[in-house]
Amino acid sequence: MNVFEKLAQFIEKYDSVVLEYLFHIGFAILIFLLGRFIASFVSKQLRKILLNRDVETTIVKFTSSSARYTIMGFTVVAVLGQLGVQTTSIVAIIGAAGLAIGLALQGSLSNFAAGVLLILFRPFKVGELVVISSIQGTVDAIQIFSTTIITPTGETVTIPNSQVLGTNIINYTRQPNRRIDLNIGVDYSADIKQVYSILQNSVEKTPKILKDLGITIRFNELGGSSINFVVYVWATNEDYSSVRTVLLENIKVDLDSSQINIPYPTMDVNIKKS
Repeated sequence: MNVFEKLAQFIEKYDSVVLEYLFHIGFAILIFLLGRFIASFVSKQLRKILLNRDVETTIVKFTSSSARYTIMGFTVVAVLGQLGVQTTSIVAIIGAAGLAIGLALQGSLSNFAAGVLLILFRPFKVGELVVISSIQGTVDAIQIFSTTIITPTGETVTIPNSQVLGTNIINYTRQPNRRIDLNIGVDYSADIKQVYSILQNSVEKTPKILKDLGITIRFNELGGSSINFVVYVWATNEDYSSVRTVLLENIKVDLDSSQINIPYPTMDVNIKKS
């Protein structure tokens, strides 16, 4: 009896078992192919979405690869289960390892999760002027675990993403226009109506102020050494600094030409002789 005859007898004797194993093997192959297709599809779509949001290439590659390998991991577990391998212990081992790694890298994982949320919700983008954790600067990079900003003085500040997400974020660039707020104090001897007129004139001759958005000049308070006015005007983000500087110069020159003093805090010291 040759090998083929023995094989035929074995299949005839255990045909139901052979068919069952062939079914499981075929179904396992199908699961693997389907899982690989889904992993590839999800990875490509995620990559496309992130690139359309102008996310950095490093983050795009990491995120899409992580999604692909995660799906493939679940696929392998499903394939092994279909082949009769007890996957409960495998899942338990993976879970225990994941818990241990998670505890060891708790801070890093927190920063990573915050980084993912920053990518999804986009409270700011690279190149925008922001204030994060009381630090003002231009966003230089949004990385996986941290965000880097460049301050106006040229300092590079790296802030963990969990800290970025856990604090208030002020984005000066997202809106096209920005209000300029000035507090102007003058001497108590100054005529209030004259000060109003001078401030109005200073605003009128300052270029690039968006007058259609409104101009506010208001008497604000009686200070310790001055009477204080507020001036609110609008400018585009691009012109904000230059408009603010020119407006301050105009106000100072106009007050000086009208002989209205801008006082500074003073203190009277009385010495009594005993």
